Amino acid sequence: MEDFNIPSPERVALLERLQEAIGGAPPYFWAACQVCDLEALEKLIELARISSAAVRIIAGQCRNMSRYWSAHPGELSLPSTPKNPTPVPSSSDSSSSPAISAPPAKKQKTSDSPAGKVTSSPLLSRSITAKALAKQRDNFRCVLTGEACTEVAHIYPFHSIKYTEGDIFGARHAFWDLLKNFWPEEKVSAWQMELFPGGINEIGLERVSNLITLSPSARAIWDRGAFALKPISMSNDNTTLKVQFFWQKKQQGIEATTSLLTTPFCTIDLEQNEGAYDHGKSMFFNLDTRELIKSGEIFELQTDDPDTLPLPSFKLLEMQWFLQRIAGMAGAAGLDEFDWDEDSDNEGEIYMKWGTNSDEDIPNLGLEEGDISLSIDRSLPASPQFLRKDNLPITEAPKHHTEEADAIFRHRSQNESS
Repeated sequence: MEDFNIPSPERVALLERLQEAIGGAPPYFWAACQVCDLEALEKLIELARISSAAVRIIAGQCRNMSRYWSAHPGELSLPSTPKNPTPVPSSSDSSSSPAISAPPAKKQKTSDSPAGKVTSSPLLSRSITAKALAKQRDNFRCVLTGEACTEVAHIYPFHSIKYTEGDIFGARHAFWDLLKNFWPEEKVSAWQMELFPGGINEIGLERVSNLITLSPSARAIWDRGAFALKPISMSNDNTTLKVQFFWQKKQQGIEATTSLLTTPFCTIDLEQNEGAYDHGKSMFFNLDTRELIKSGEIFELQTDDPDTLPLPSFKLLEMQWFLQRIAGMAGAAGLDEFDWDEDSDNEGEIYMKWGTNSDEDIPNLGLEEGDISLSIDRSLPASPQFLRKDNLPITEAPKHHTEEADAIFRHRSQNESS
């Protein structure tokens, strides 16, 4: 029943001991403790016996861990552009999912270069080839609803594979180190090898197996942690993957410091999400069955060419299964925590900064070869002011339109009175 966010008796017993040791925790640590490996909970209890402060430090970093997992992480740490950039490496690993040949390195103005000087920067560009192959594999339909209007989403966020990071205290290293507090190191290493076979310091791989086709609405609320996909099985010939769908629901009224014994919302038979947006509900309609999609439903993803059109990675979906639930339970399903800017497939990037003034990475405009880019300043002026409702800008109508409408109204009134 833990798949439906109902903690097992074994988990509850461990949470009681950890609660006694540290006396509550922030929401993201609470959520991580609801889905993490039970042996990891035991290790946290042992650590708390030695130093409860050490566990509280880990707990305080879980919000950043969840934000880093998000497709829209906002202001987080990434390394500034290196002084001696290296070319984007090409992959030669022999795993089941072929890596896509990387286009030339983007050009980016570095923070330590003279104003206006453009230098090479080892930033991986998204591959339009990989996206095209993912859509072909998924028959140009959303794998959940069957809709023909689709977008291709990364399972593991693209922002984290696009750059090198030699700083062992950087955001990527911190993220992967934090994972080891909640899952066995062997499991975390297996996830990591799917993305960084050359080492975590290197640029990651842009692979078809890290992509999945969703409808625009499914993509949008998936980015908000509103649902998670649990990988069930992969056939021996790698042509059929079964995944199980689970809605997630944001915990209402959760405190800044909450008891670890707080029970998450149960998702059995849940057929909608409340909390992905400030107002209203989200539902999915399966075009094949003509029914609403409920928590617990199983979907089959298939391919007739596992070499060229590999299915989504089982390991990356497993990682997603855990981290999406943390995001959904603790608050990423709402807009109060994150800055929801445009993500990957629209080519609008956030280049995350941690106390630096390094320039943002710019869109690659879908170009794979001969990519020519310019460094731009995206800062907005103080006016005009924008009102935001459901992430859409709302502005007042131009004044001359209003004056024209008033003139027409007065003219009609005069004609009627005469």
